[in-house]
Amino acid sequence: MSYTFTGRLIGMLCDDCSEPLVGATVHLVRRVGGATSRDAAADPKQTVVVLEESSAQARTADRLGEAVVGDDGTFRVELAEPYDGGEAFDIDILCGTMTGHRVPPKPLSFTLTTLAPRWRETQGGFEAAWSYEIPHRTWCGIRGRMGWWSICGHVRVCESKIAVPGVKVSAFDVDWLQDDALGSAVTDASGHFRIDYSPDAFARTPWSPWINVELVAGPDVYFRVDGPTGVLLQEPPARGRQADRQNVGPCFCVDLCVDDAPPGTDQPYPWFDHIGGYKTVTGFDSASGGTGRTFGDDRAFYAGLRLNGVLGRQFSNQPAEYRFEYDAGAGWQPVRAAQMVAVQIGTWQRLTGSFPPVETKSVVVLGANGPDQIAVAPDADGWVAVPQDNSLTTGLFVPNNNLIGLASATISAQVHNLSGVVAGQSTSPAGLAADEYVALRMVLRVAGQPATQVQAGIAERVALANTTYDQVQKQGSWVPARVDSQLGAVSIDVQQLVGHGCARITDALDVSYTAAHPNLGGMALTITGPGGPYHYALPPIGEDYFGTVSTLLNSADLPVVISSLPKCSYILEGSIGLLLTTGDSAPLPIGDQIAFTTQ
Repeated sequence: MSYTFTGRLIGMLCDDCSEPLVGATVHLVRRVGGATSRDAAADPKQTVVVLEESSAQARTADRLGEAVVGDDGTFRVELAEPYDGGEAFDIDILCGTMTGHRVPPKPLSFTLTTLAPRWRETQGGFEAAWSYEIPHRTWCGIRGRMGWWSICGHVRVCESKIAVPGVKVSAFDVDWLQDDALGSAVTDASGHFRIDYSPDAFARTPWSPWINVELVAGPDVYFRVDGPTGVLLQEPPARGRQADRQNVGPCFCVDLCVDDAPPGTDQPYPWFDHIGGYKTVTGFDSASGGTGRTFGDDRAFYAGLRLNGVLGRQFSNQPAEYRFEYDAGAGWQPVRAAQMVAVQIGTWQRLTGSFPPVETKSVVVLGANGPDQIAVAPDADGWVAVPQDNSLTTGLFVPNNNLIGLASATISAQVHNLSGVVAGQSTSPAGLAADEYVALRMVLRVAGQPATQVQAGIAERVALANTTYDQVQKQGSWVPARVDSQLGAVSIDVQQLVGHGCARITDALDVSYTAAHPNLGGMALTITGPGGPYHYALPPIGEDYFGTVSTLLNSADLPVVISSLPKCSYILEGSIGLLLTTGDSAPLPIGDQIAFTTQ
């Protein structure tokens, strides 16, 4: 049986500055000796160990597989046989193969953590997914050893905190004879910039390369910000000698502010990069050919999805409008109003000059105009015009970065009828459900000008699971019923009650179960009553999940003699968890229950 391990590795330079480990080689190494259970449960930031070259080489014989990290930080490893799925393994990272930096990386290997993955059975074998953001203290220490130094930051207007995009930020190091230019970068739509440099940039002197010395070790940083109209900020060199700027390390995070944004740089660039709280780059496997599900907990998306990112009033200094499009395999189609749910995209404010001094209203796509709400109506082709109100005197629109609410079931939905299925039987005759995959993107243009249209953010693969089940058996033979529109199917029955639901249990309690959903997270069979709770041990969850169990266990996992149960009433409950998310919330467990009495 094959085992496939997929993951994504991101290194954090700051809380809001990161990089995928492009080109790094991931080695999965069989765990040999040590406190395996303790290490597998530990936070990775407590388990990082830099490997000497000899140590890394010695671990070669125990490798289970390897892969190179792609441009989006993802990797995929086919584990070598024999591997039984029960073993924990170490994740070793070889950074010497990383790409995309001006300075070639020095050969450096480290053990990141020990994992005992939760394997999920698929048609082709077993799969597990994992995602990790290496904390900045750990990652920056490793970057420093490779000779990679970076400055990440934002430029904002001092008073309003509005982001300033499209300006040039230059960093300098205060030196004893001459100031060194470390590098420069242009701010993006959110005012963010990143400058990469090497130690050579601040270690050199007029006598380099023969003598490289500094009065104080490390770069002592000050900045200049240039805009279209000239210099917006010029810090004096003495700023680099102050405590918060002196001798900065391999990763330095800074916020710069200017008195005012130059013309044409005071609006963020609209951009789609989140579904709910999941970022398209690091929150779920959205790359082409990816799983489309979330990293870490392996959830598919369902129901109403909050598509969000960054929203600005203008594009190319003119009023902007945007829409979403989806591709389910037949080319890009617009998301129209009938495929949306109402979502608030911002707040409208106005100073009244009376009491209360500020009037506020929510701005809602597909909303209803009223005393507390302003409605924004998409046009027939799904275009949403961004409100242009920009004055506190007459009204100011303040975006909250929501874009639209997507009714994902209008794009992909399945209905399975289980009228012929009873507990203990396979649901395959009714058809096994499967995730469906779509691409989602936002397009942007100057309002009413099709020729200006550009793509503004994309998720190339999103797993949708809007599956519902009709005619699901409930309450077995006790109070038999069939119910519709179930998000997941779960049915249980007691074999001793089949055909006579009010019979008493004497010396056997055989429970049949059936569960169905393409993203089953697990199932539990429990009994409450005197001496309980009790439970049944179930096999690993699978795609087509059904069977019968006979051995009742107590809370200590010891078998219970059915004839010894006190004479009373009991409740048998079967519940399943679903690996689904709206991006903001997950569904509650779904259950079925049966009452019975003992003789």
